[in-house]
Amino acid sequence: MNEIKREGLSRLLSLMLRHKPERFEIELDAQGYAALEDVVDAAQEKYADVTREEIFEVVEGGDKRRFETNGDRIRARYGHSFPIDLGLPPMVPPEYLYYATAPDQAGFIIANGLSPGDRQFVHLSMDKEIAAAVAGSRTRTHVMFRVLARQASETGISFYDRTPVYLTHGVPPRFIEIDQEATVGRFALYGRRKRLKMPRPHPSSSVQTPETASG
Repeated sequence: MNEIKREGLSRLLSLMLRHKPERFEIELDAQGYAALEDVVDAAQEKYADVTREEIFEVVEGGDKRRFETNGDRIRARYGHSFPIDLGLPPMVPPEYLYYATAPDQAGFIIANGLSPGDRQFVHLSMDKEIAAAVAGSRTRTHVMFRVLARQASETGISFYDRTPVYLTHGVPPRFIEIDQEATVGRFALYGRRKRLKMPRPHPSSSVQTPETASG
């Protein structure tokens, strides 16, 4: 299976298992699982030659680990836009987790913290590279936040391990720090660095060149 088909099939599975199962007449149980054969049949409406083995190839491949199987059932591991009981126990998270977003969203996060929006959970990445890759699908320039996950968990906020991401229902602003400012060129969009403006010479003044300055 080539990369274009693999990516297209992954997006199709996300739509089926994370967001719009009813569009494909797929039934999910309380834990988000669907019958694998139903998913294969629905996928064949778009990719007539798709096989069960290719579905497994998408499940097992890729760093994001979006899907998992259990016998003859398949589900999305995270990213649902409707309530699902993933059956996950809370876990002690790493000291830091990361979240990247577009610069125009940064001020809201600093003031209000992180909330799931139209998803069931907030998704926090285990390293900055993963967070940047996630944000890169939505914005050319991003602000990187560092979440003090271990401190937050010690106050009773629950985190759920879905490596390479952790899930949580929300993070208050006191546990969020800017790790990397967004920049355009060499100037920061946030922080204390500002562009220096050179004074314009008056039209009537003479401009010294290196030659005239040296006499």
